[in-house]
Amino acid sequence: MAEQLTVPQAFALLQVEPDGRHALDGSTLDTGLAGAVLADLALRGVVSLQDGLVAVVNGAATGDPVLDGVVGSIAAAGAPRKAKWWVSRLGKRQLRDDVFAGLVERGVISIEQGKVLGLFPTTKHPERDGAPEALLRSGIADVLAGRAGPTPFSAAVIGLLDATNTLRKQFGAVDKDLVKEITSGTWASPAVKAVLEEIEAATMVVIMAGTIAATGSITAS
Repeated sequence: MAEQLTVPQAFALLQVEPDGRHALDGSTLDTGLAGAVLADLALRGVVSLQDGLVAVVNGAATGDPVLDGVVGSIAAAGAPRKAKWWVSRLGKRQLRDDVFAGLVERGVISIEQGKVLGLFPTTKHPERDGAPEALLRSGIADVLAGRAGPTPFSAAVIGLLDATNTLRKQFGAVDKDLVKEITSGTWASPAVKAVLEEIEAATMVVIMAGTIAATGSITAS
């Protein structure tokens, strides 16, 4: 089932094009995955926001190496940090590689490595088993169309797609008011929703900051 995927796995799978290429640029993909990891941990009750700072409240192993690795990093941090700091810190190539490796291990996608013009390395992730993505997409489409109520899982994925400006690209025209209702509705406790809203906002801020920096670099060059 789709909800057997972790939130970062679901987010990653939705960003894979039919030819195996990634639909997002590396920086935005990495940032979205970082937000997805924190969102997943919040839904599991592993982390919470205390005075605006991410804290581990339940260090029990989740069984997923990516999630457990992040829990260890947060627990070992010298001082509590805000969600924005963690999204920026975690949103690196290594996280992307680890999340996609998990999907490869599950047999959902495969990995193809090559070179462009014989020089520049490329990585593709063609789909091997289309069932998980089909189930994931149909579930989210039903929520966006009002045919089904959101679950904590689907609401988190929708919120992250919205934060990375990929919701419309993945699912067509969407009702912005409905999306807002989905991400702030009654599907979870106020505490969990507050954490997810903070994470989604932090993800959006980091992406915008990166976009502004890249634009400024291009303008200056």
